[in-house]
Amino acid sequence: MTLHQSVCQSYLSAVLLVLALCAGPAARAQTETASPSTPQPWPVALTDPAAEDADGVAADLLLPMPCGAAMAFQRVDVPSETGDPLADRRVQLGLSSDTTGYSDYLRPAFLRGPFEAPDSTVTFYYIARYELTAGQARALRGDCAAPRVPADRLAEAGLSWFEAVNLAATYSEWLYANARDSIPERDGEPGFLRLPTEDEWEYAARGGAVVDPTVFPARHYFVDGTVADHGNVFAPGSGRGRVFPVGLRLPNPLGLYDIYGNVEELMLEPFRLNVLGRSHGQSGGLVTRGGSTFDAPERVYTAVRSEYSPFNPRTGAPRAGEAFGMRLVISAHVTSSDSRLEAIQNAWSARAQTQGAALEVGAGRGDPEASLAALIDAEIDPTRKQALEALQFDLRQVREATDTALGQSAESSLLAGAAFVEAINRTAGEMDTIRSNILTLLDIAPAGETNSMYQNQITALQGRLSAARELQCTLLGSYRATLSALTTEIGPELRRDAYAILREDLLLSNRLLVLATLDEFWLDVALFELRPDLGTMGLFEVALTRAATQGMRDITRC
Repeated sequence: MTLHQSVCQSYLSAVLLVLALCAGPAARAQTETASPSTPQPWPVALTDPAAEDADGVAADLLLPMPCGAAMAFQRVDVPSETGDPLADRRVQLGLSSDTTGYSDYLRPAFLRGPFEAPDSTVTFYYIARYELTAGQARALRGDCAAPRVPADRLAEAGLSWFEAVNLAATYSEWLYANARDSIPERDGEPGFLRLPTEDEWEYAARGGAVVDPTVFPARHYFVDGTVADHGNVFAPGSGRGRVFPVGLRLPNPLGLYDIYGNVEELMLEPFRLNVLGRSHGQSGGLVTRGGSTFDAPERVYTAVRSEYSPFNPRTGAPRAGEAFGMRLVISAHVTSSDSRLEAIQNAWSARAQTQGAALEVGAGRGDPEASLAALIDAEIDPTRKQALEALQFDLRQVREATDTALGQSAESSLLAGAAFVEAINRTAGEMDTIRSNILTLLDIAPAGETNSMYQNQITALQGRLSAARELQCTLLGSYRATLSALTTEIGPELRRDAYAILREDLLLSNRLLVLATLDEFWLDVALFELRPDLGTMGLFEVALTRAATQGMRDITRC
């Protein structure tokens, strides 16, 4: 090699080195694949530590990261009608506390996942199983030094909201450039990484659809134990102001770790006050959820929200809280294809027309929304036209709220009906047992003698039989009322949707006994719709799910 060639080569190497050093983290991470050597995968202890245990279960999804790292995600199912792109799931979030009601009072929320399970009524999204770790953050910043256990398993703290958003963007960019096929797709297009919305975070934190509905609204997702069992907080034997490695405490029902404590997790949207169940109009600072290792246990619960200024008031720099961390979700844009957009437009138009037809006021008076639309089209005064359009908007909002309430009512009625079926059958079985005991006592009593012991037992059993008969009559009355409401006040399509979603809820929460009774009640609904004039005996026969009992003879007295 000549001296001239050597100098040129050295100069070129220096230029390339300067360019590499000047490149941002995303650029350095994306050029990783150009390296002749492929990074070795990181140990499971750093990517999905829960799966390392002998009885551990691996994460639902493991996405690759720069430097051979990876990030574990759990799937969060949101039961919803997949055939209708406008359908979503109404849930109640927050807490019924007056002390912190301005921030976390009870409120309705509506969720739908960007991804869909084929041939089911389930949509879903993905949320990171663990908080972002120091090692993962280092990899995203382009530092591919050998992984360090346990230092790289520590939750990444000290982030600003802007840095968290940038890390999410860097990760998406790297995946698109290096592992596009590993990202969940919607309509043939890959999703993307971002911070979670508050509703997504809280729904997943509470356990989503897999948790028992009686536990979902509670202050904490666990029934037994303490907050310190589930996260590092400021308490003896817990965090006490020090950030810990992820995944050391117990998981929530979805298999998510460190939902409580350790680092407080940054949310996507700004803070808003809660005005008795609705969001206040003023947008505020950044929001964190879950509490941190600096919070006392009583300050850490599922609904807790904390607000901070996004900038340091003294320096003007982005605020990087000592315990600010993050947990990512995988999402997708809503109108992900022309066909999807067309389906949304068609569903919206159909829903608007259906709502109008459903609210006809009296014979011959027509559809009020259609009449209102005609008035808007004919109006030439801009001020009056604007007022009419505002009225149309209010009317549609009322109708949408009515439809949502009807859907919730249908689900509640179906669940109540299933409970009545179970109670009617249980009571019938108890009546059989009582009658059998009475006959046994009559058989064993000495013939021709009056035995006060036997007579007292028979009298007591007869009293229990009479009480059971009265209860059965009450149950049958409530059962008929539920069947009548479902078949006369709720349309068949809404009824079917409610049944499908409720069924999916019960499957996900593993309430299989209730599910079996619900399926039996669903058949009862179909029978009652054909014969709504069933007498007491016929109604009882419809409700029975086991062999006919002697107790049936007593029902005719209702």
